[in-house]
Amino acid sequence: ARAVDNQLFVACCSPSRNPESSYQAWGHSTLFGPFGEIIATCEHSPSIVYGTADYAQISERRSNMPLEKQRRGDVYTLVDNKALP
Repeated sequence: ARAVDNQLFVACCSPSRNPESSYQAWGHSTLFGPFGEIIATCEHSPSIVYGTADYAQISERRSNMPLEKQRRGDVYTLVDNKALP
């Protein structure tokens, strides 16, 4: 969902699963594309995820769904907290 919301690539990293641990990680580290598609993923065992991020897809996604142009400045105001005294 975050890849689609922000129209960019998202890499989610998770520790591998250890059956003897009290906390059970899900595993499945994954690389998602700006259309929400899974580019690369792994199982819950120790692995390395390899994937290719084609940055032209970001431009394509943003031109097909121009969220930036749909911003309603008349409804709310954005405030930069770092610029406040």
